[in-house]
Amino acid sequence: MRFSTILDKFRIGDLFRRRRSRHPEPAGRDRRAELRALLAASPFGITDLTDAALNLYDRALTHRSWANSAGYPQVVVEDNERLEFLGNYVLDFIIADHLYNAYDLPPGEMNRRLQVTRNTKLADIVLEQELGIDGAIRRRGQALTDSIIADAFEALIGTIFLDRGLDVAREVVLAIFEDEIAECDTRRNYRGRLQEYVAQTDLGNLVYDYRRTGPGNCPVWGARVTVGGIPLGRGEGRTKQGAAMLAAKEALARLGKE
Repeated sequence: MRFSTILDKFRIGDLFRRRRSRHPEPAGRDRRAELRALLAASPFGITDLTDAALNLYDRALTHRSWANSAGYPQVVVEDNERLEFLGNYVLDFIIADHLYNAYDLPPGEMNRRLQVTRNTKLADIVLEQELGIDGAIRRRGQALTDSIIADAFEALIGTIFLDRGLDVAREVVLAIFEDEIAECDTRRNYRGRLQEYVAQTDLGNLVYDYRRTGPGNCPVWGARVTVGGIPLGRGEGRTKQGAAMLAAKEALARLGKE
């Protein structure tokens, strides 16, 4: 099914759900401000949100335990399961398309690298990159598991696709995943290669130091790598992983291994 057809189906369905009631937010918590701050931050960079779009993003971060816990009078709250279904396929498509166009790989190898989108990996990425999704998930009486985090992440990607289109969704996904994909490439995995070389040659401790600059919604990470106490490389990127990868690449070059 074409993405345009999927988009139309989800938008039509949304028209029939917008008027349904929602749980009131706890006193002192401004849910809409919370969502705006999350979406404005890197790597999303999404601003100028309409009320309808905010409602959709809110749903993306609403677990079924919250949606099913309404008291009397009965109210209906949409959970994120439909958006998670959509986001799962949008995410896989973007990664598969990137692998096809950016890497000259056989199908089996592309499929192996597509595993960066598996649920346990998604939860790790959300937490390691401090995306803030885990703290914005609404749930009640339910522990925050890797599966819940991963599902909310996929639902958020599905919502970005519905709200902003495939190009913006692709930009967000690749900003998050490009370094993860590169680490699957033995040639471009500079961190892994540097770690292996340092261990083989017994050069001393391998240490990465990080600094963060720039505004909160568009941070720049800087990384410095030292080996045996000697600075060998520096790098800057939108993520800690990307900055460290560039620092490792420079270190390998100075060691004559790149």
